[in-house]
Amino acid sequence: MIEVVGNIVLVGETGAGKSSIINMIAGVDIAETSNGAASCTFDHHDYTLPVHDQYFKIFDTMGLNEGDRGTVGHTAAIAKLYQFITHLDGQINLLVFCMRGPRIKDATHQNWKLFHEIMCEKKVPTVLVVTGLENEDSLDSWWWNNKENFERHDIRPDDTACITAIRGKKLGDDRYAFDDQYEESRAKVMKLILNRALLSAPRFHKTHWFYALIRPILTFFRLTKIRHRKVVRDIAAVCGLSEEETRRLREEFDKH
Repeated sequence: MIEVVGNIVLVGETGAGKSSIINMIAGVDIAETSNGAASCTFDHHDYTLPVHDQYFKIFDTMGLNEGDRGTVGHTAAIAKLYQFITHLDGQINLLVFCMRGPRIKDATHQNWKLFHEIMCEKKVPTVLVVTGLENEDSLDSWWWNNKENFERHDIRPDDTACITAIRGKKLGDDRYAFDDQYEESRAKVMKLILNRALLSAPRFHKTHWFYALIRPILTFFRLTKIRHRKVVRDIAAVCGLSEEETRRLREEFDKH
């Protein structure tokens, strides 16, 4: 039986390279990559993968895309949040914040605030992985050249990895244009995970965690009309909440 040593959550807008990083860690294509529109925030897929013989459950999580804030349906967003927290079972060992270089978009800052500050309460080790840098002369220099810009957006990761998450065009003889950069990037990501994910991680009581997040999440999405009892009933039905859990959910909404 595989022993899973922790949970790793990948966060970032659609097209940031999260699925490519999953495939990079796995060594095979198991996650479907997409450049399409984002699905519901908090939607996720999880994979149990080894990182140098240590197995982690890695969550590929939908984040906000630029211009998407406030458009997620009330019921869908909160139901997905409940399901996501339930699958995490109260523990996140590492938050991997993914973005595609070189520009910091509005969604980048919004996702950082939503997941690092609100959901993880700044208690979870958070690293930044920047993809799309295959044409840079020096991947590592990119961060130091742009670090000040991130800090102006109040994005201060515990560690960083600037990578290419694609192999590029096929050149023949099973070789691809960015093979060397890709293998170096894979080694960076694996090292980053082991260095940060095996540190002592905070634990959250999953039920308390869900209710504690409701009000700040509602405020973040500016959902001011969510007191309606129908919304509470819909969420309770989707999540399979008991009568007691539904009552408590209604009370939390009434406080908002």
